[in-house]
Amino acid sequence: MKDGKTASQSVSTGGPIKGDLMYILNTRREKVQLARLDTEVMEDPATGRTAVAVAVRRGRDPVNASALVARAARAFFEIGGQQPGKVAAAAAVPQVGPPPVAFRETASGLLHMVYREIVVRFAHATSQKRRRDILRDGGFKVRRINPFVPDQVVVYDPQRKHSGEDLVEVSNRWMEMDEVVFATPNFVSQFLRQAPPSIRSEEWHLRNRGDGGAKAGEDVNVTAAWKKTTGDPKIVVAVLDDGVDVEHPNLAGNIWTNPDASSPDTVGRDFFVPADNPEHFNPRPKRFTFPFHLMAGNDIHGTPCAGIIAAVGKNGGSVGVAPRCRILAVKVFHADDLAAGENVANAIRYAAVHADILSCSWSGGINPDIEQALEDAGQLGREGRGAAVFCAAGNGDGSPVGFPARDPNAIAVGAVTDQGKRASYSNIGPQIAFVAPSSGGIRDIFTTDVALENRGFNVGTKQQGGEDGLHTNSFGGTSAATPLAAGIGALVLSVNPDLSRSDLRDLLARTADRIGSGHDAQGHSKEFGFGRLDAGKAVAEAEALLA
Repeated sequence: MKDGKTASQSVSTGGPIKGDLMYILNTRREKVQLARLDTEVMEDPATGRTAVAVAVRRGRDPVNASALVARAARAFFEIGGQQPGKVAAAAAVPQVGPPPVAFRETASGLLHMVYREIVVRFAHATSQKRRRDILRDGGFKVRRINPFVPDQVVVYDPQRKHSGEDLVEVSNRWMEMDEVVFATPNFVSQFLRQAPPSIRSEEWHLRNRGDGGAKAGEDVNVTAAWKKTTGDPKIVVAVLDDGVDVEHPNLAGNIWTNPDASSPDTVGRDFFVPADNPEHFNPRPKRFTFPFHLMAGNDIHGTPCAGIIAAVGKNGGSVGVAPRCRILAVKVFHADDLAAGENVANAIRYAAVHADILSCSWSGGINPDIEQALEDAGQLGREGRGAAVFCAAGNGDGSPVGFPARDPNAIAVGAVTDQGKRASYSNIGPQIAFVAPSSGGIRDIFTTDVALENRGFNVGTKQQGGEDGLHTNSFGGTSAATPLAAGIGALVLSVNPDLSRSDLRDLLARTADRIGSGHDAQGHSKEFGFGRLDAGKAVAEAEALLA
């Protein structure tokens, strides 16, 4: 499975695990290369508690991988301190058996961390006896059954003999079996919220009059769509991010509320924390560290995304592209901390059950469970018509499209400027479905900001979007383009809710404006996809299909 396997050492030795290369298999059985980091469990001399540490070069580690790994070990594996409502992923005595192992995905550079567990989905026709035999041969037992897909389980080795590298190899071996749909180490991983570039105001992305140096008409033509619909409250868009300020005065009127009054998830869920933690049913922003206007360390990304979709325009504030649709808040991140891939995948499944469209303005390393969840959304959502999953292509300055946007079951959204040009940061590739307006030209995107005092991109100045701090004029990146596209999709479903998710994607591509160059015979460009979304044309065609 890899070159030069090095025997892992027990925690009791305190020795490092030597780095080398391995791979996991994605759901299409393609290899995803991982570089194992030197990892050890050690005692922190300052606190006297154990902690997981990785050896990294400080000058080449802008995300502080060692701190991320240490926090993840505390939060998910109970190593180095306890937190309430911990994931049941690890035993309470970490000194027995091999330690957690950290990897860096070589293609993306993102972190993955694993400790004792594998996620496996069996083919539905596989007998229970055969399933038990497969697990028994590896010394594994079922820890929990997936709440959305009963054929999928999380398994563990009660003898604690398997190292992280063993879990990778066992997963790959199971992937070769006909009885297994997918298997993967139960990674806790690094995800990137797509950080916005810089400043300027007004909602030119909806109607561009050419003010302030912008090029008139370079927008999504929403005024034409609004002549037919401003959205149906029955159409729900889930924002999977670092939380949504559900009490924001410009969002509160459009927040989804659970029709089941007995359910604890009244306005959404926080999948970063386990289901037995009361905070699991609180999807609001929670993590804030100084300086509070920066993405790093702060839950300030999801609220602007929600506003682009469905802000109500109250008291002269921002208005979303679909201002009568609803927002489902699904929190999957606590700022920059590593997140469990299993939880992110289940958040997608949960959102697909309750929402018509999912908006994901983030990227991460490849995870087979998330790949499978994107496919599951096509069956779980909308009575089999499927929930459409819009994903940010990424802000890698023209790099290949990130994951999950490049997955065939996702809709990859790129960004263009108020000049009608591809934003220089927007990633490119054959997976781009279409583009939507965002920052990178003269102006950025004006939208809702976290309403908590002294929190958010705008901490309370007129220059940043208003002294009340309720809005920001500096949002952007493919993070802004993605919810804009998702909101246009919501307008389309508002007039024609019978469209499947593939029908919706095809209609949006078919009605997009062919801007830029490099389009092939089918009308597709690696930079612009099938063009810039046109809400007016899309809604008109969706309505015409009903005739």
